[in-house]
Amino acid sequence: MVSCARRLMFVFLGSSVLLVSPSVSGAEEQEKRRPSYRSVRIAAPPRLDGDLGDRAWLDAAEITGFTQIDPDEGKPAKDQTRVKVVYDDDAIYFGLTMEDSGAPTPLLARRDSDLNNGDYVRISIDSQHDGVNGAAFVVNASNVQMDMILYNDIYSDTSWDAVWESAARIVPGGWVAELRIPYSQLRFPAKDAHTWGFNVSRWNARTFENSRLVFTPKSVSAFVSHFAELDGIEGISPRKGLELMPYAIARSDHRSQLDNPLLESSDQNLDGGLDLKYGLTSSLRLTATINPDFGQVEVDPAVLNLSQFETFYPEKRPFFTEGANIFNFGNGPANSRWGFNMWFPTFFYSRRIGRSPQRFVPAEFSDVPGETTILGAAKVTGKAGEKWTVGVLDAVTDEETGYFGTLVTAEDGSKRLERWGTVVEPMTNYYVSRATREYGKSSRVGAFFSATNRDLSGPLESTLRDGAYFGGIDGHSFFDDKSWLLEWLGGGSLVEGSEEAIALTQQSAARYYQRPDAGHVELDATRTSLSGWMGRAMLAKQDGKWRPNIQVQALSPGLELNDVGFLPRVDAISSHALIQYRDTDVKANRRMLNWWAGKYQNWNFDGDLTANGVASAYYREFTNYWWTEAWAGARLDVIDDQRTRGGPAVRGPGNHYVGGGFGSDSRKPLSFNVWVERSSANDGGSGFYTGGTFTWRPSPAIRFQISPEYNDSTSATQYVTTLRDSGYEPTYGNSYIFAVLDQKLLDIGIRTEWTVSSRLSFQLFVQPFIASGDYEDFKQLVRPRDDEYVATQESFDRDFNVRSVRGSAVVRWEFRPGSSVYVVWNENRADEAPVGDFKPSRDLSALSDAPSRDVFLVKFSYWLPI
Repeated sequence: MVSCARRLMFVFLGSSVLLVSPSVSGAEEQEKRRPSYRSVRIAAPPRLDGDLGDRAWLDAAEITGFTQIDPDEGKPAKDQTRVKVVYDDDAIYFGLTMEDSGAPTPLLARRDSDLNNGDYVRISIDSQHDGVNGAAFVVNASNVQMDMILYNDIYSDTSWDAVWESAARIVPGGWVAELRIPYSQLRFPAKDAHTWGFNVSRWNARTFENSRLVFTPKSVSAFVSHFAELDGIEGISPRKGLELMPYAIARSDHRSQLDNPLLESSDQNLDGGLDLKYGLTSSLRLTATINPDFGQVEVDPAVLNLSQFETFYPEKRPFFTEGANIFNFGNGPANSRWGFNMWFPTFFYSRRIGRSPQRFVPAEFSDVPGETTILGAAKVTGKAGEKWTVGVLDAVTDEETGYFGTLVTAEDGSKRLERWGTVVEPMTNYYVSRATREYGKSSRVGAFFSATNRDLSGPLESTLRDGAYFGGIDGHSFFDDKSWLLEWLGGGSLVEGSEEAIALTQQSAARYYQRPDAGHVELDATRTSLSGWMGRAMLAKQDGKWRPNIQVQALSPGLELNDVGFLPRVDAISSHALIQYRDTDVKANRRMLNWWAGKYQNWNFDGDLTANGVASAYYREFTNYWWTEAWAGARLDVIDDQRTRGGPAVRGPGNHYVGGGFGSDSRKPLSFNVWVERSSANDGGSGFYTGGTFTWRPSPAIRFQISPEYNDSTSATQYVTTLRDSGYEPTYGNSYIFAVLDQKLLDIGIRTEWTVSSRLSFQLFVQPFIASGDYEDFKQLVRPRDDEYVATQESFDRDFNVRSVRGSAVVRWEFRPGSSVYVVWNENRADEAPVGDFKPSRDLSALSDAPSRDVFLVKFSYWLPI
């Protein structure tokens, strides 16, 4: 197996050498000529009121000639859009008239939310004229705004929030929109005359017409690279401008049914901080924060996780979400990477910064901070020269202390609280950097580096690593007029620490060096460092109806990314080959058809086949915008090297599954989708899963949504525990206990949104959650690498019933551009019982008496452009 890993490395390195050359096929091809339009300089800015009668608009040329993307691809838009573009020393302005033979569809919604239920127009700008990156500004007929970063030609990121102005008004024969986009929100080089890329897209909700100024067929994987050119922009300068945003926050915490003497039933506090943005150059921007408010406005959903791996939660904090695409490593412009059989590493998982304290102290009572205090953070992102894109981030978190206690009985029988404090998280510095360079229009090469350094002392030295580092290179190249894409990446990691900390790293769920039957890894309790490597390569067709995809990935056993990344499992070589058929041609009975089928197989570095199966999916959209989907797959019995949680490998059962669903047109006032799946395992396990989403918009300003999900599954060989030193020699002196687990889950997500105006909104989220597990038929593994078990006389009390309700209510008022007030309530109410039966009525009723924690806060922030 070592020779196999070496061959993989040679293939990867060979691809790397090939791709750094800018002379690859297709890289020197001349770009197809794009349409060109001209902007006009104005002496005085127009008044933004939804009326294009201002003097500023009179001399501007009218741009029109939109083409349909849907419903009749390639044909002229039935309702045309007319665009005017003007500029002055401070901003660029767009005036748009959207003709409509019927009544426009207004929609009131929260900023950056889904606007497809109403009419909107989108202005996309490539101000650096690189054909890859840009920014988009969306406004709908009710003047609700959305903005996004465009990157990798085809991707967008709506987490970016720019400060710009707009006005919209419904008029006879359609609606009108005006946009003012300050240069401070765009990045462009300093020069006398500019040519920008730009495109305009329009959505008509009544006729389902999607049209663009510059037409690109749906079968072609391109967007920014096909923009029109906007000329005539002269005598403007990029703004380095300093933007300050001070904030103040008042918070009150309340706890019910408190039986912890270390905690107060309620506490209040006031806090404040400052966010800063400054243009270092015309294309590089510094973003910094002092004493940041990194709390989340919306709570994380409740989940049930019985695996050995942690749960991945998405990032929601604005400092980290804005511009996060720059730090993406290994994510080129692929349509899809088809990760149905691979753990794709997340090299920068920003939720590690400010994470919950990691040290566990066994005690009867505890008072531990829910998250680590972030003292400060800063990042520099943008362009360096014409070809380089760079990003550097650094953050420092404070040392955290937890307090613990236990009741001690005195000689006279009285009880007193014995209380002590200890450090539960050290001061830590997180550093992440990323750089990419474009080669022509067809290739890119990049580098990534991350470092985590902790100031350890005392008991933390035995549990946490001192330092963790990862470095890598990645890239991609297009071939055959950008029809084919080759993506690749590779890198290595190093972690350092005490012997105890590195021993824990070796024994973690990601790798299990302590496995007694492993021939390729061995636990070394004297090590003070651990290193590893990884590589991935993918060849895929990007456009056309038939799109094959071939991919291979290798993660060595010593690879460790979890200090600032996320990677549940290593020690894996994964590969797949699939074929996708995607037909966007409108037919008499359908609008779109998508189908794919793939074969996959995985190994560990000992040569064990750990996955071997096939998977397929089908999607069809009808002419009335209803849709249906189906999926199926099967896997053979394989070696499972993780089921015993560090013990010997076993034979894991194969399975097969089939599922399907359908849904209505999501842009209607009332819409829904439902799905169902059944699975069956070769060892007798089974599963039934179903869910759906139901949405109702009684008016353009109100939306109700409910998303129920129900799971009923049986695992015939669920891991329970390991009996150490039991004397059972066939499994190396330990006994590995399994059981039949009957598990049921009910999850109901409820959302209500009321948008009073484009600046004022109310949002409510409530999630009742119930899960139960009934363990029975306890049994013991007979021998390694087999699927035979024998009943055990041991009994274990593992049954559980978990019930919770999480909720949040948020009022957001943007009282001036970039400045806002938040009023927030969050609740987390949870309880559990040692029973395995599932009774929804009982469990939902019990939630009213469950312990809860409620948080009320008011946050005020004010944007100060200087």
